[in-house]
Amino acid sequence: MKTPAPLIDAGYWLGWNVLWTLPAPISYRLFDSMARRAWRLNTRGVRQLELNLSRVHNLDPGDPRIRELSLETMRAYMRYYCETFLLPRWSDEELNSRVNAINVEPIDEAMRTGGVVLTLPHTGNWDHAGAWAAKHFGSLATVAERLRPEGVFQKFLDMRTGRGMSLMPLTGQGGIYEFLRDHVNQGHLVALLGDRDVAKNGMGNQFFGHRASLPIGAAVLAIDTGRPLFTCAPWYDGDTLMITFDSEVEFDRSPVQGRDRLRKAQEVTSIVVERFEDHLRAHPTSWYQLQPVWPDLIAAD
Repeated sequence: MKTPAPLIDAGYWLGWNVLWTLPAPISYRLFDSMARRAWRLNTRGVRQLELNLSRVHNLDPGDPRIRELSLETMRAYMRYYCETFLLPRWSDEELNSRVNAINVEPIDEAMRTGGVVLTLPHTGNWDHAGAWAAKHFGSLATVAERLRPEGVFQKFLDMRTGRGMSLMPLTGQGGIYEFLRDHVNQGHLVALLGDRDVAKNGMGNQFFGHRASLPIGAAVLAIDTGRPLFTCAPWYDGDTLMITFDSEVEFDRSPVQGRDRLRKAQEVTSIVVERFEDHLRAHPTSWYQLQPVWPDLIAAD
């Protein structure tokens, strides 16, 4: 049974408007209890998460270790929501004090000469990481998956733009690529989530040994603009949001067009995916993938 849209709106309204008035320990405990309840109910999202985790760790979905991992992942996922609701109320000092960025210097250096393309998986708290990056690098442009109901989506837009992010909704009406390309060419940072084909226009790649459709947008932007491409992953370490930045993705910069351009984007994305795999193995409970990634691994209703 689907939750009625007005009820969802009401829940998010409480999160955005009431949560910050509570003592922080109570807020965190509230969301932790929500995580444990969803896990005990074994919702379809939890079951899909466990299938995805079983592939990451090459374990049978019924392995008790997967069940343990899914609980810790759900707890981290609800922490993501808790902190995202609180994010608009944090001062810049508080936002920055909660982040530890590792190996950020190569991106600082690259941005001295122009824009940079960054891609990352759905790990840690990508909204917190984005707010930090917008402040640290002076800019951040991205796209946003359109959520339903509309009121929820608009609140997320307001939160992100309020923290200095420039973004464009994924509506399927075009203009998104031009928006991102222009920001790169103007010397800004463009950050894109790259571990799930939300826009349904990705290409096949091997992901943990199995074929999955994955976004190629970050690779295409780097190919077309000639600007550096980096990968990173946010993850939690105690009270701190860590952001591990990797070295630049190196590839042949010879000009290409047509199908060769797409083929090169697919090849570059395969390098990106290998880096994602390393991050997800290292921090498995930071990957909140409650949706299908592989066509052969879908939870039953």
